Amino acid sequence: MGEVPLARLWQLDDGTSCLLLKDQRAENWELRVVRHADILRTERFGSPIVAMDQAKHWRANYDRSIQSSN
Repeated sequence: MGEVPLARLWQLDDGTSCLLLKDQRAENWELRVVRHADILRTERFGSPIVAMDQAKHWRANYDRSIQSSN
C-alpha cells in the first residue's frame, strides 16, 4: 500500500488544492499542491503539524484573492 491522502487542507476556485498524505512505509508526511491532474509542489515533513502550518503559507502563494487584497 502506498500513499494515503488524509486531508484536503485547502481548495481554491481554480481547482488548486493542498493535500496531506501519509505513506505507510515511511515515517514522514507529504504535503502536495495539485491542480486537476498536475502536481505543482510537494515536500516531505517529519511532523503533520509542521506540514499543516506550511500549507497555510503555501496557500498565500496560490490564492489570487489573498494576493490582490494586500
